[in-house]
Amino acid sequence: MLFLGVAWERKGGPQLVEAFKKVRETLPNATLTIVGCSPEIDVKNCTIVGRIPLDQVNQYYQQASVFCLPTRLEPFGIVFIEAFNNKLPIIASNIGAIPDFVHSGENGYTVDPDDITALAECLTILLSNPKMCEEFGSAGYQLIKNRYTWEATGKRLRKEITQHLTNMKGN
Repeated sequence: MLFLGVAWERKGGPQLVEAFKKVRETLPNATLTIVGCSPEIDVKNCTIVGRIPLDQVNQYYQQASVFCLPTRLEPFGIVFIEAFNNKLPIIASNIGAIPDFVHSGENGYTVDPDDITALAECLTILLSNPKMCEEFGSAGYQLIKNRYTWEATGKRLRKEITQHLTNMKGN
């Protein structure tokens, strides 16, 4: 599982560590990789990478099976789009715009901020089921390809402009 963020506290890092401890009770071989920050924690099977150059970030997405960022404050979060682009299922907080693209039971799960029990349950479900991870990751990838590419944006803009011009001609 991968956590990627600079603002450890705001991004829900401490909550993820507590949930990860619960996950390890059921899945003792589960791993957590923390990229972007260097919290002072000592938890078995947890690797702290810290800050890295941007061109190295993708390798961590590619090595992960699940992306988890239980953020406590997030208007949008480009890291979620990056995770979907790498076909990862996502577990995140149900705040801001996150529920607009993380659809529980389809491409990941959303939980209430600070709900460590629900976070651990969702992590355990996904980490126990590689096929589900693959299906959720593919669904997330398809969603961003349909919604968050320049081509998709261009099509929406064209539709809006054409509709506006048509309405102007009718007046």
